[in-house]
Amino acid sequence: MIELYGSPTPSAYKISIMLEEIDLSYLVFPIKNNPDHLELEFLKTTPNNMFPVILDRKGPNDKPLAIFEPGAILMYLAEKSEKLMPKNFTKRFDVLQWLLFENSKIGPILSNAKHFMFHAPEEASYAVKRFNSETKRLFSIVEKQLAENEFLGGEYSIADIATFPWIKEYERYDISSNEIPNTVRWLDAINKRKAVAKGLLALTVLKE
Repeated sequence: MIELYGSPTPSAYKISIMLEEIDLSYLVFPIKNNPDHLELEFLKTTPNNMFPVILDRKGPNDKPLAIFEPGAILMYLAEKSEKLMPKNFTKRFDVLQWLLFENSKIGPILSNAKHFMFHAPEEASYAVKRFNSETKRLFSIVEKQLAENEFLGGEYSIADIATFPWIKEYERYDISSNEIPNTVRWLDAINKRKAVAKGLLALTVLKE
């Protein structure tokens, strides 16, 4: 049994989607604002004290294992299930480079763009312009890759699962579907997957 600690955010959605895709049993433990979560013993091993975090009650050698950072969680679940990560050396790194691109570029930049556009306590026009410009640049890179490939790493993989929850909100960043037709095609294909719908629902219900 996998325990997923998180809230309805792109970073947590990618984990619930992955768990549905690999058909592993899991429980969701919602984390609210200012939670009393630091009393949980296993979270003392997560130095960033941020979510999502998973606790695998049956980790290596049947011992509990806690993992933080979404990219690491996805890699762990891919290794555990032997799914959604190519075994071929070259194809494996095709996937990993796009996973790391999401981790280091897409997630942080879009998160900042969203913050300054919708949640900043005071107007910051330079920050909005800076992060919106970089967001559009990142979308153009994804669009170019998807013009030549069905999925980011060639075949559907953890790279797509990691990127999807951020990219699906493209309209929030003043990007139209006409600007990214290949990305929209990719989004439609992923949206049609039953595991994706279940993974989104597993956390969306926490908003209610």
